Amino acid sequence: MATTPHPEFAAGLGISRWRIEPFRLFFPLGVLFAWIGVGHWLTYATGVTATYSCKSHALVQIQAFLMSFAAGFLLTAVPRRTRTAPPSAAEMIAMAAALIVTSIAAMAERWFVSELAYFCVFLILAQFAIRRFAGRAAGRRPPAAFVLVPIAAVHGLVGAAMVAAAEVQNSPAWTEHLGMLLITQGVFLCLTVGVGGLILPLMSGTPPPADLGSSPRELWKAAAYGAAGAAIFASFIFEQAGSTQIAPLLRAIVVAVGLGFGGNAWRPPGRTGVHRKLVWISAWMIPVGLAISALYPDYRVPALHILFIGGFGLMAFGVATHVSLSHLEMPRAASGRPLAIILMGAAFLLALFIRFTADASDTYFQHLGWASAVWILGSAAWLLYLGPKLLRR
Repeated sequence: MATTPHPEFAAGLGISRWRIEPFRLFFPLGVLFAWIGVGHWLTYATGVTATYSCKSHALVQIQAFLMSFAAGFLLTAVPRRTRTAPPSAAEMIAMAAALIVTSIAAMAERWFVSELAYFCVFLILAQFAIRRFAGRAAGRRPPAAFVLVPIAAVHGLVGAAMVAAAEVQNSPAWTEHLGMLLITQGVFLCLTVGVGGLILPLMSGTPPPADLGSSPRELWKAAAYGAAGAAIFASFIFEQAGSTQIAPLLRAIVVAVGLGFGGNAWRPPGRTGVHRKLVWISAWMIPVGLAISALYPDYRVPALHILFIGGFGLMAFGVATHVSLSHLEMPRAASGRPLAIILMGAAFLLALFIRFTADASDTYFQHLGWASAVWILGSAAWLLYLGPKLLRR
């Protein structure tokens, strides 16, 4: 494949801004997917719809919303790291189409179609990354933490195959449960620690990590990250086998160590900017949610929403804010406290509190409806602030 100089100069070669900065498309698209997944509870609580599906809600949030944000980041960051060509128009269209089909099929409860489309998302990302990191034209290599990115893909591919296989008659009862664990937790636990090893130091003001293979130290770090990914994968096998408390606690420890030391999250960010503080908070919400789900198994589902809302969701929007403000050249906003970003963070934390208390209330679905509405308002504030800037030429 033909390559170009560093993407900062690609605009001068007539390459579309959308290809140079794919996050401009995939971040707003991810917000729309999130509204579909979260809005599922709002429409049910208000009587607009008569049925609900926890499975549809979970898969749209993980496979469409969060994956759209991940795709926007990786399709932008990988070419810049390697100084290779941005994604082609065909790759951009294929990725967007796969995410859209995943979301629509999940809401329609067509699980085989949704998982096939999700499978394609990883195939597109895999060929995109391999051709840039493994190509001779690559100017740089990934950091050691990126060993976890293909391990995240393994979680997603195996999980998708299991959820799809559960549709086959007489399939084992455990197939869907293990597949959902791999998808809803495994993929983004690995991506969070792996990508966090690059983005968290950059956001906090510390030097970026060195290239994989640049020294024996980096090889040892890669081996450690690989062991962390293997431990995360094994923990789901243990949980399926009955270790419902030890397994999530193991994941909490692995993630805390990975983010705390690998991503320097053991200390608050050294730079100003409200989005940096939100990302730092979200980094610790992840192991906290896992630990509480392990220590209080009767309250497992609300505890895991600390992971999903306060961890994955808040981190996705915080990192997306950092990427957007950096590329849009908004240094004052990046180091300041934009009202929209404060509103987004506050709304997410309030939605988390409402969702966490829902199980202890006598108005469970009303709580879910309010949590959904608050979360949507927070993400809408973010989109109204950054959306017009992302979509302009």
